[in-house]
Amino acid sequence: MIDWAAAALACRRANAAYLIDPAQSKAAFQALGDVWSDIYSDSNNQAVLSVDPAGRTHLSISGTRASSLKLADIFDDVSLDPHPVNGGCVTDGVISGMQDVWNWALSVAPAGAVFNVCGHSLGASRTHLTPLFIPAAQIGGLWSFEAPKFANAKYYATYAAELAGMVCVLNGRDTWAAWPWANPVWDGRPRQDHVWLKSQGFAMIPASQWPGLGSFADHSIDLVQARVEAIAAASVKPAA
Repeated sequence: MIDWAAAALACRRANAAYLIDPAQSKAAFQALGDVWSDIYSDSNNQAVLSVDPAGRTHLSISGTRASSLKLADIFDDVSLDPHPVNGGCVTDGVISGMQDVWNWALSVAPAGAVFNVCGHSLGASRTHLTPLFIPAAQIGGLWSFEAPKFANAKYYATYAAELAGMVCVLNGRDTWAAWPWANPVWDGRPRQDHVWLKSQGFAMIPASQWPGLGSFADHSIDLVQARVEAIAAASVKPAA
């Protein structure tokens, strides 16, 4: 059962993670009720560490910062060379720099902290990599919004238990979340049912049943946030 209030907050954090200026970032997370701890930003990674009023630690990972001309982010999106990891394979682009991000997060958070992780787009796919960097005991809630396919099926089989509670959200006919298109190597998705956001309501479906490929405009964290917040406010049941 999805906690839609928590999902809406995670979506807001994923949206706020795009803000590059530290002062603006801090203000955005404080507006959500969080205590802003720090921001990590380099040429192809950005993430924010914050703590909510209940004392839970949140790592919010930015997606592609194309509008800010962070060209290395775009390179990561198209860098599809296989990168072997323990238990599977991911793209070079998605894992690029993530060890540094997690080294920073672990240095800022209290020792042994449980991390609640969220992200949109490239940041969502990087959320899927969480089991590579921290043990299962330190993985809290995971929220993935419009993730492209940057890990193979073997990876998701290996980490099925660690990722079982992750809320995976796909929106409309989002063409970018279907990236890479028709690629036999990168065809994996998490095994749990996905939330398919529609113009009205949502459906819970196996990832294999999501149509994808139809609208670049549907790849929008603002649109996803609006739809998730509407569901949270209405507490609707899944559409047929």
